[in-house]
Amino acid sequence: MDNSQRASNGAANGGYNELRARRGRNVIEERLRSNDRGIIDNPLNYRDEETELPQDVKRFFDDYGLQEVASEKLLLRGALLAQDEQRFKRGEYAPSQIESAALDREEDPKFSEQTKELKVILLTCCVAAVVQGWSQASITGANLQWPVEFGLRKSLCGPIDQIWIFGIVNAVTYFAASVLGAWVSDPFNEYFMGRRGALFVAALFTIGASIGSAFTVSWQTLFICRLFLGIGYGAKASVVPIFEGEVAPAQIRGRLLVSWQTFTAVGILLSSGFNLIFHAPGADKNDACNFADGWRKEVAWRLQVGSTIIPAIPLLFLAFVCSESPRWYAKKGNYCKAFRVLCRLRETPLQAARDLYLIYSQLRVETLVFSKISDVEAKLDDWSDDAEFQRQLRKSTYPRRLRQLFTVNINRRAGLAACIVMVAQQFSGINIFAFLATTLFNAGDKQDPSGGNQTSPHLIQNLWQSFGFALANALFSPLAYWFIDSKGRRFLLLTSLLLMIPLLLATGLSFLSSSNVPHEIFLILYTAAYSPGAGVIPFLYSSEVFPLPNREAGMSLACSVNFALGGVLALVVPQLVNSLGVTKLLGLFAGLDAIAAILVWLLVPGTDQIMSLENMSYIFGVPTTRHIQYQINTVFPHIFRRLVPCLSVKGDLPPLYIWNTRRRDAQELQQWQVQPRHETDTEWISGN
Repeated sequence: MDNSQRASNGAANGGYNELRARRGRNVIEERLRSNDRGIIDNPLNYRDEETELPQDVKRFFDDYGLQEVASEKLLLRGALLAQDEQRFKRGEYAPSQIESAALDREEDPKFSEQTKELKVILLTCCVAAVVQGWSQASITGANLQWPVEFGLRKSLCGPIDQIWIFGIVNAVTYFAASVLGAWVSDPFNEYFMGRRGALFVAALFTIGASIGSAFTVSWQTLFICRLFLGIGYGAKASVVPIFEGEVAPAQIRGRLLVSWQTFTAVGILLSSGFNLIFHAPGADKNDACNFADGWRKEVAWRLQVGSTIIPAIPLLFLAFVCSESPRWYAKKGNYCKAFRVLCRLRETPLQAARDLYLIYSQLRVETLVFSKISDVEAKLDDWSDDAEFQRQLRKSTYPRRLRQLFTVNINRRAGLAACIVMVAQQFSGINIFAFLATTLFNAGDKQDPSGGNQTSPHLIQNLWQSFGFALANALFSPLAYWFIDSKGRRFLLLTSLLLMIPLLLATGLSFLSSSNVPHEIFLILYTAAYSPGAGVIPFLYSSEVFPLPNREAGMSLACSVNFALGGVLALVVPQLVNSLGVTKLLGLFAGLDAIAAILVWLLVPGTDQIMSLENMSYIFGVPTTRHIQYQINTVFPHIFRRLVPCLSVKGDLPPLYIWNTRRRDAQELQQWQVQPRHETDTEWISGN
């Protein structure tokens, strides 16, 4: 290359950097507000790697006292890697052989290769999920006996006032989780030392409520104990998926988050097994029993509702052993502790430095944009002073974070999508079986449609049916592990919802007295369709979609919606079984399932491409109307052409989202300047 060519290329690159600097400050803001083009961006793309980025890193290094934990050179290398991995590998600070090998393994990671610290955190979260499932199912076996203990009939066909009492005792846990438990998770995170502290407090609520339930003397006191159980129930659900998502590598975050639903199902299974072991021999006090059976009749249901303490105690200790979320430390401005944790979570310090600087950069941008200050563009462009960024972080109170869920476009769209997937889970009808399995089987049994008093062997059969349902849920949930990061969350959820519609109808028809097909067969098939999709996705998806400044509050909103609907189901299903019968009830939920599938298709963005949590904000920068138009005008015709043999399909489905890869070719830059692709486009990048 001669001197004239070098000069030409240098001028072109200089023009590129000048253009980037001039436009960069409002590009990111615009994409976080209304990302019509669906550009998945990175705020570091707009910092010049030769001048601005080194200055930014030095200021960040000095201002946050990172001299204690890292060198400035390491942090700069991490920032360059976060900005452009391919360019970094060819540049002055290219990775060493060990670092290159670690980066290569990161592209196709295996769980066995993950660090010990990550595995300890995952163990803690898995135990918390077991507590969650155990809390949910512990009342299932007790529902056959505690109404008799407190003078209520156990049958769903009893007087209406007694059925409402039965329903409200079951439902209060979910209403408490919705109204109290889900919403206190943000203050728990704020005032009890982060995710670990919130888990510890939630475990305390679970232990206290379990002990109280075992010694209750009336349905009113059982009601109060289950209310406190609901506070812990809601808090755990709002914290654990977030915790897992924030520590997991982006490439396998979905696979690791599958553990929440999987181990919740394991908790339901273990609790159902405990219900079988400590079942009462009969539900009527007048039954003739031997001494041992009499003892079991008095205390069996108390052991069942109190058994949640078994997994809750280990959770207390694990909450102290595991590390805190590095993103929570970053949110608190403690980047030294965040880096230390990242070093234990990642294979090399270079990867930890990359994640740290990317977390800081996106948090800075989101905090400033969400603040809606008048000179936000200037603040976004001026990285030399973090005073305004820190001031806005300090102003981020709980009421303000709640308000931003409805006033910030990204949060509003993410909240809509998260609430829809949570509604879809409840509309699927699964919690009819999960909450009220034994009583539902009792009411729907073809041999005794009145649901009257049953013999001991028949009660055991109902408990075995409940156990079989829990076993199927635990076995089928892990299927999502192999598809969650390749097919995507949205694909699995839609597939699950569509498959459940005919299976719900078939399950309902099998309860008819004229049917000779055991309803257990269809129930197992239905559970197989539910577990890896509508079972796994809702909490996983909701924990990912909110920006870091509002993540806890957003997850609280989603969980609150889920538990409120769960409480309504637990309250009204006994009435609906009595008035409609099992067959019509399951038919009703098949219709609700179809509605949920339509809502998910139109209003829930997909996240099938592997991306960090920081990338999610740009997904939800895309207006909801743009997503609906894409589904109706692009996706639907494409699917229709593929299904109709006589119609040809031209090319692949055009993507809704475009990855922003930094283009440095002067000719392409010039072409963009001359022929912009959109009148409001501030983008010089294209490609998938």
